[in-house]
Amino acid sequence: MITEKLLAVIEYSGLSQTAFAKKVGSTQANLWRQLNGQRVNVATLVAVAQQFPEIDCNWLLRDEGSMLKGDAETAQAKRLDNLVDVIAMQQETIRNLQEKIKQLQNQ
Repeated sequence: MITEKLLAVIEYSGLSQTAFAKKVGSTQANLWRQLNGQRVNVATLVAVAQQFPEIDCNWLLRDEGSMLKGDAETAQAKRLDNLVDVIAMQQETIRNLQEKIKQLQNQ
């Protein structure tokens, strides 16, 4: 089932459902609906293919082959790069929030 495939990609990404939804240009609520009974949106599948080029579209859409293209080491390296990007984004958010807290404390 396509929802199981989507859940596998989310797990593979290491992202929360909210962060994954943002990465594929959706909302957490929309993604939740797709994972819980509503048809998976074609736009979501296209975004998954674009954001996670290491995912084999034949596996995703036709259930042929394995989830990852190419060798596992390359896919693992890309996954780590994605996680580093997420961590950097979260650190930036934390810094911005810390600055706002300081500004509010100084008022």
